[in-house]
Amino acid sequence: MSQLLGRIAKISSLVKKQRLCFSELRSFSTAATPYLLFCETNYRMARTPFGGAVVDINLYDPRKKETVKVPDQYLSKELQCTMKMGSSRGWVVARNIFDSTLHLTNMFNPCASVSSHNVITLPPLEDDAKARISSISLSASPDQKDCILAAKSSSSPFLSLWRPGDSAWTRIKVPFPASKVIMYSARDRKFYLLPRESKEEYEGPIDLINTSSDDFPQVTLYQRFPNSDIPVSRQEQLASTIKTQYLVESPSGDSFIVYWCNERSLYLKEGEVEPWNGKNPPPIRISCRSKTRTFVVFRQDLEQGFGSYTEDIGDLCIFLGQREAFCFSATEYPGLHPNSVYYASSGTGFGYYDLSSNTLHDVIHEAPFSWLAPLQ
Repeated sequence: MSQLLGRIAKISSLVKKQRLCFSELRSFSTAATPYLLFCETNYRMARTPFGGAVVDINLYDPRKKETVKVPDQYLSKELQCTMKMGSSRGWVVARNIFDSTLHLTNMFNPCASVSSHNVITLPPLEDDAKARISSISLSASPDQKDCILAAKSSSSPFLSLWRPGDSAWTRIKVPFPASKVIMYSARDRKFYLLPRESKEEYEGPIDLINTSSDDFPQVTLYQRFPNSDIPVSRQEQLASTIKTQYLVESPSGDSFIVYWCNERSLYLKEGEVEPWNGKNPPPIRISCRSKTRTFVVFRQDLEQGFGSYTEDIGDLCIFLGQREAFCFSATEYPGLHPNSVYYASSGTGFGYYDLSSNTLHDVIHEAPFSWLAPLQ
């Protein structure tokens, strides 16, 4: 318990030092919107027979461009000593820091009323129990009959699938070229794994489940299309960056591959900075800092089998983070910037990127957990 209280005190101390002052956040509004989730503050033990804790949940509303506090939220005993591992469709998977048990919950999403808060204990991930889950994806909300949860660990050769009521995960062997990026396609009703960019050709099957004998949706390796050339000015801008790729589908069924391009600098000693391209082993350093440089978007044309470079995604907003990417219409959520990529990570802070002008707008440099999609 002393270790837990010490950890909580440390987190609270760090939050107080940040420029985003959670003690002065505005009152919560129940409007459904994407939110950016930060760590909880004002932690205190709950005075209930069931244990648990009471916390303030801290968020950022990109529509109103303001911070939001949901005060005095009950954190059940199952969620007390956990780390958030991933989010999908507004739900969060959290892992206990002591016994590695997993829980799926909607309580961190302000769109969920207190009466609808739910914590679902998931089966253990067997040999993945101590591994860090790198990606999760839900096909639907857990209260819907077609709900499937897919989870991938960066250190495991398996993709794990779970349905509400299952006492164990169903594990699917993933071939080498598959990356940690998972996306459920509502258009195709299947999970896609985005293969790594590799010089090695994969000649195995792209469908990883025999749907004739399983009740799960198909898991398929996403077939990459040749990408169109990008403007020379953009090529020069991208040459020295480290790129992370995302797969995202719009509400209308359009799919995009997005490259998040960061510039990393190694701080070797006081006053000395060295750029790092991520290819060669970094030298001994004091710290490594990331700065977002740009985003590159390719619209996937299924009929032509081609990925077209684009700076125009209409009124869409793409949300990228260290978890599942998602996409919404700015028309549906007034206040969002259309034709933009919203980004958030612990290394770069968060902001948005206007594709039409290729302009980066930093909002703040705090360390969030992830974007939360509106509950569906």
